[in-house]
Amino acid sequence: MSSPSPVPAAAAHIEFHGVVSFVHDAGVKRCYIGKPGTTLLNGYSVTFAADARVDGGEVLIPSFASDGSYDSASVIVNVAPGPGFPHGTTLEERPQTTVRVTISNSGHAGVARFTNYRSIYGRNGDVRGGMVDGTISWTCAQIVRETASQ
Repeated sequence: MSSPSPVPAAAAHIEFHGVVSFVHDAGVKRCYIGKPGTTLLNGYSVTFAADARVDGGEVLIPSFASDGSYDSASVIVNVAPGPGFPHGTTLEERPQTTVRVTISNSGHAGVARFTNYRSIYGRNGDVRGGMVDGTISWTCAQIVRETASQ
């Protein structure tokens, strides 16, 4: 009799560099697949758990239909206040922002690569902020699937 396969941990690796640098491993709070559409409540999302360094965040793909690569996606990361970030910071999209997300393993894994996001605050709380590029990779232990109209 074989033993059951271990369930992979739900985890994310968040990394961005530019005017500020941030590298952190966070928990994954929820992975969700809904009906494809045009709003942020449609498609695929992974939500990051808040902890001492991250106030939360998400990767959203409204048009998600199946594993593959998507260019119409959004990344949200809220860095908690702490050393080097006295006010925390939030990444915001700019007109020149690009995001490419690749989903695999039936939605259980993904990688988001983004460029030209703006960090609202710079180093040590400098309100000028500036541009950052980064990568977020994650695995989901389970996925909530919703097929009802949204």
